[in-house]
Formats: sequence, structure tokens, C-alpha cells
Amino acid sequence: MRHTWIIAAVLLTATVASARERRGRNYRDDGVHQHDGFYLRLQLGGGYTHAGVADEDFAVKGGAAAINAEFGGALFENFILYGKLYGTSAPNPDIEVGDITVEGRNEDTSQNVGALGAGIAYYIMPANVYLSGALSFAQLSVNEDGETVAETDIGGALHLGIGKEWWVSDNWGLGIGAEVAFARIPEQDDVVDWNVVNAMVFFTATFN
Repeated sequence: MRHTWIIAAVLLTATVASARERRGRNYRDDGVHQHDGFYLRLQLGGGYTHAGVADEDFAVKGGAAAINAEFGGALFENFILYGKLYGTSAPNPDIEVGDITVEGRNEDTSQNVGALGAGIAYYIMPANVYLSGALSFAQLSVNEDGETVAETDIGGALHLGIGKEWWVSDNWGLGIGAEVAFARIPEQDDVVDWNVVNAMVFFTATFN
């Protein structure tokens, strides 16, 4: 029996030592190339926006530039909670009435979407691929010569994103991402609602 306990103790010690060795090889607690702690993502890109009046054959659409900023922190490794600032601007948009599209001719006019919200992101490691989702308060507006000439009330929006990043330093990653946003935004007089869709491709810089 005494020999049995000695053998068991030796095996247990070897198992613990092996586990510690594997942990030392696979786990880093210095934050290098890990998604933990403070989080900041900056994105700049472009795509397409479409804003149509609900239940009517009228829409404003066109190519758009976009900017997105997210800041927050990791609740645990690879799982991030963040605040979100999002904006798009479609210069010289087209107008669609039924099956007829009228091309925009005023280069000083733009259709804009601004959003403020919160979301979550999850990184699939070691591929460094992220999935994200956010809810926001959104507003649609029209600018002419740099001044706001029309705007809606505040509505709700859903943002869904995916991207891939490559580490370029201990904590910075650069990559590409894509995001689609769906919004339902009422007019200020609540007479009609606008259904807004933004589909964007981004260049991404993330500190984490």
C-alpha cells in the first residue's frame, strides 16, 4: 500500500508539472497579443446607404463614407463591452420614386446618419477574427452647404460587424472589417418612419 501512495504522488506531481509547463507555453499574462483590458477601435471606410420611407415608394440612396469609434474594456479575455460612435455621409445622393431614379445633381448636399450606442465584440483566437453587435440611437439628417436643413427624430438601430486583424505591435492590430446597420427612424412629427440600411467596409485600427 505504501508503494501505491508513492506512485500516486509521483504521478500527480508529474501531471501538475506538465500542466504548468503547458500553461507557460500557451498562456501569457503580460497582455501582449491578448484582448484584455482597455479597448479602442477606430474605423474609416465607405459603402452604400439607403433610406426609404416606410410603406411608400420613396427613397434617398447613394455611396457613402463612414467613420466608427468604439471604446470600452474586456469583461474577460476576448469578450469586450464598448460604447459606440458611428456616422455616415452620402454626398449628392440619388432620389428613387417608384421605379424611377433621379441622379443627384447638387454636390453641396449630403444625407447623413449619426448613431450613439453600446455593443459587444468577441475575438476568435488565435485567428484574431472578431464578431460584433451593437444597439444604438440613430438620427437621419440632410446637410446643404455645411448646414443642417432637415433632420428626423431619434430612432433605434442594430449594427452587426465582422473583421480580421493582424498584430503590428504588442497591443495594436490593423485589419479590415465590414458592418451593416439597420435603423427605423421616425420623422419629428411621427407622420412617417424611415427604414435606413448602411453597408460599410472599414480599415480598422484596434488597441487592446
